[in-house]
Amino acid sequence: MEGLRVNELERETLVRLARKALKELEEAYRRVPDTDNGKAYLFRGKERVRLMLKILEG
Repeated sequence: MEGLRVNELERETLVRLARKALKELEEAYRRVPDTDNGKAYLFRGKERVRLMLKILEG
């Protein structure tokens, strides 16, 4: 199966957006109380964005 092809500008845009999303998720994670169940959702979201960044930058 052929992979998704993106040009350099599109890739850089995706990397920038993913970095911004990761920064916002990390900020939200710090603000959510430890007793809140949402912290687990934020953590999983951060891990997904980190994986996406690794793929895009790799």
